[in-house]
Amino acid sequence: MSGGETTAPIDMTRTWAPQVPAFREVVERSLTAVARAPDLVSIIQRHRFHGSARDKQAGADWLSNRLGAPPNPTRLLMTGGTQNTLMVLFSRLASQGAAIAAEKLTYAAIGQLAMLGRISVLPVDIDEDGMRDDSLESLCKAHNLAAVYINPTGHNPTTSMMSLERRQKVVRVARKYALPIIEDDVHGLIANNPPPPLASIAPDLTWYLMSVSKCLGIGLRTAFLIAPSDDGLADLLRPIPSVSSWFVPGLSAAIITHLIESGAASHIVGQISKEIAARQDIAQEMLGHLGMMRTNRSSLHVWIDLPPPWTAEPFIQAARTKGVILRHPRVFATPGTNVEQNIRASLIAPSTHEDLRRGLSVLATLLLSRT
Repeated sequence: MSGGETTAPIDMTRTWAPQVPAFREVVERSLTAVARAPDLVSIIQRHRFHGSARDKQAGADWLSNRLGAPPNPTRLLMTGGTQNTLMVLFSRLASQGAAIAAEKLTYAAIGQLAMLGRISVLPVDIDEDGMRDDSLESLCKAHNLAAVYINPTGHNPTTSMMSLERRQKVVRVARKYALPIIEDDVHGLIANNPPPPLASIAPDLTWYLMSVSKCLGIGLRTAFLIAPSDDGLADLLRPIPSVSSWFVPGLSAAIITHLIESGAASHIVGQISKEIAARQDIAQEMLGHLGMMRTNRSSLHVWIDLPPPWTAEPFIQAARTKGVILRHPRVFATPGTNVEQNIRASLIAPSTHEDLRRGLSVLATLLLSRT
């Protein structure tokens, strides 16, 4: 390194699908196929709405890898991404001023989306198995909840993998109180032998959401939504037929359908899973011996328990001075939740294994210093 050069900061904030060797080649093939399609002009100049019949059938076939059987395409939508879809679900399932439940640590956008919809988010206690069914039941007794949002598979941010037994208990509570479930299964296709989704246990209660952001690419801005019933889907759509903000982008739908039909999507998912495992190996090597890291083999990040006297803000600032960028865990906290003793560190944001090692080495040194 020459005298004037400085090493670029290592960003460990964001989680997305890692770069894998096959991706560029197969996406180029899909782009070429779409460019040569006889309906290219229509793809560009017309709404795709929530996917063509072909798109929906491809999506149903692909999601069968996770659900165990293809869902009925009549209950499936292709949408313009997770956040747009959650915004619609929240606004349609919860009236203004109503409340939904969510894990007390949850996807960072949940609070912001709820604020836009003027609804409250009530925290459900969690443990190493994810959402606690007894805490959910206590909330159901005390409040008239409109829905519960759950991320049971590779929970963000704690990385917990909810067991089948706990999933069944959560479903029993939801069924007892006729509580709609919104299941965010964004990590479902990259998870290592996960339990079945809640949508397989209680399909009649569950709005199942699968984004392609972690298993293909966030730039495609696409998610699949499976409704609990044809009638439920019709009720959701009836008053908002012209709200195009959550329509699937036509090009994205065409590309994803080609990737699925050609088998390339499954190939990419396999390569992504291998890359995640390789990065998890590095994390175990660099941090595992400290006994402060929570993760699972298919997680895009690690959840670190900070030893005293460290708390989140001083740790983040200390890491920044050493060239590592971290995100404050408060972004994952529901109202009233204190999360000063943990840090989420992305294993995917560093572009190379070398950068990942450098970043984790900085974190390990700080964790051991405790000053």
